[in-house]
Amino acid sequence: MTPTQLTPTAAEQRTGFLAAACAYVIWGFLPLYLKLLQDVDVREVLAQRIVWCVPAALLAVFFMSGWRRGLREIGEALRPRMFLTLLVSACFIFVNWGLYVWLVLQARVIESSLAYFLAPLVAVAVGVVFYNERINMPQLIALALAFVGVVVQGFALGAPPWMALALCGTWSAYAVIRKRAPVPAATGLIVETVALAPLALGLLYWTAQSAPLSFGLDWRHAILLALSGVVTAVPLMAFAFGARRVSFTTLGLLQFLAPSLQFATGLAYGEPFTPLRAASFALIWVGLVFFAWDVLRRAQRQA
Repeated sequence: MTPTQLTPTAAEQRTGFLAAACAYVIWGFLPLYLKLLQDVDVREVLAQRIVWCVPAALLAVFFMSGWRRGLREIGEALRPRMFLTLLVSACFIFVNWGLYVWLVLQARVIESSLAYFLAPLVAVAVGVVFYNERINMPQLIALALAFVGVVVQGFALGAPPWMALALCGTWSAYAVIRKRAPVPAATGLIVETVALAPLALGLLYWTAQSAPLSFGLDWRHAILLALSGVVTAVPLMAFAFGARRVSFTTLGLLQFLAPSLQFATGLAYGEPFTPLRAASFALIWVGLVFFAWDVLRRAQRQA
């Protein structure tokens, strides 16, 4: 196959852009979906999301790769070394999902958006610290502004934004570990959620000790909880489809879409947004402008 055959066509790039954008839009509006489960125990929401993610991810693998290739991908992901890596990543995504669901259901969506605004800047820091990547001046300015923004956020909240930092940290750690497991996104998700299934069942048992599970009491909640697996798998599938067809520059800029929508959702729900908190986000957004400018500048040089 020649290099020209490997290059996505203009139509494929447009389709890939739409798929990736849809993934970020779904992630951005995920708080609206979780708000519909406001009356459900956080433990049950997290556990049901894991349980129902297994069949949803399984269907995603076979839809994207076909039965034979899908089974082969799952078999490769279950090799001891690969499985151990995915087991570790599963621990981080479990904590990340738990923190995110808790923040949304506690009406702290703006705080959760802070984590994902910081994520691309943390990725730069991780590259410098763990992969010896070189950092340029725009990236350094972006990191410095983000750091000051986090400090200001601490003053605005009266304490450091530990939950947002933990959310960002667990996501960044998950991304680093998953980079060491070169398996398709949906395939990795199957292994991770299957590994977490016993823990999810334990959470359901623990929740049921204090009150009946919402899944068995209310058909509306039952449907929403079951579809949480689809809501998790579909954007992941769309992102994987789009990522293979668009440039890293496009993905780098699209990733700001999800936290922007989350931030707008938090404002729409009337969450507190003081002038000091606005100053914190302004600093981070200016840092992201430097980051985006650097991404575009480097893309133009390579063109």
